[in-house]
Amino acid sequence: MENASKALIIAGGMLIAMMIVGLLVFGYNQIRQSRQSNVQSEELQQIAEFNQKLESYNKTAVRGYQMISLANLAQDFNNRYSEDSGYKPIDVIVKMQKNARLPGATDNELYSGNKDYYDVIKYVRDIYPTLNENRSNEFKQLYFECTNVIYDENANGRITKMEFNQVKVSYSI
Repeated sequence: MENASKALIIAGGMLIAMMIVGLLVFGYNQIRQSRQSNVQSEELQQIAEFNQKLESYNKTAVRGYQMISLANLAQDFNNRYSEDSGYKPIDVIVKMQKNARLPGATDNELYSGNKDYYDVIKYVRDIYPTLNENRSNEFKQLYFECTNVIYDENANGRITKMEFNQVKVSYSI
């Protein structure tokens, strides 16, 4: 009888110990899930802030000087983040009107895949600083329209490419 009661006490102690371990594991999983959701929330917020800076240029009337700012912003992001960490560089592409080219750009320069599309980041980095004041003002006076924004599906929707078309502006009242 004495051995049976000791066996019941030991079994009860083991049952209580198993319940405590189960509660600890359950609590740990809850905390881990909570932290994971916080990290995911922070990542989404960072991506939204990242995209917001670029999406401010997603409009129908973007001036040339704004394109310079966009190219500098994209170049800054591309320099700041490493492709080794999964960062996909931002491209800013512009299609000029028929028979037009970026001021100061020559043939076979700055083309991005298609002869009609110019890489604005390369233009602002390589050619724009070499222009005299009249030629640089010529670019600043141009108008562009954002026609396409491409998001990287692998990087939670971060912008990787913006495409623009040059537009003619009518100054009539």
